[in-house]
Amino acid sequence: MNMIDLSRFSPKWQFRFNFFQQHGSPKEAGFKQAWKALPFGERLKININFFALFFGAIYLFILGMWRKALMLIGINVALVLVTAFLPDFVGRAVFVALNLLVAFSTNYNYYLDQVRGSTSWNPFEGMF
Repeated sequence: MNMIDLSRFSPKWQFRFNFFQQHGSPKEAGFKQAWKALPFGERLKININFFALFFGAIYLFILGMWRKALMLIGINVALVLVTAFLPDFVGRAVFVALNLLVAFSTNYNYYLDQVRGSTSWNPFEGMF
């Protein structure tokens, strides 16, 4: 595996990237075992991105993942059209679930983008 210079990233991103380099994608069994061995605060640092939770596509644009941001905007537009015909609480639940998916996938997606050079349009790459 090529060693990428991670010094240009903040210590938080370096920690995440090193963890992903050592243990692979969140789908792998080795990842899950190593993740469970971490303290709660470090689990959160690896697993969820709070900026992505609250700012979604805007944060993806800021990180330079414009393809994923555009796809996420498209998904949002489609969901608005579908949920317009459903009760209000269903629409809210759908968008909360979508925001959680984005928050849980952003850290690994940023790793794939910056370290592996991924140019995928899939905003949930590595999750499923």
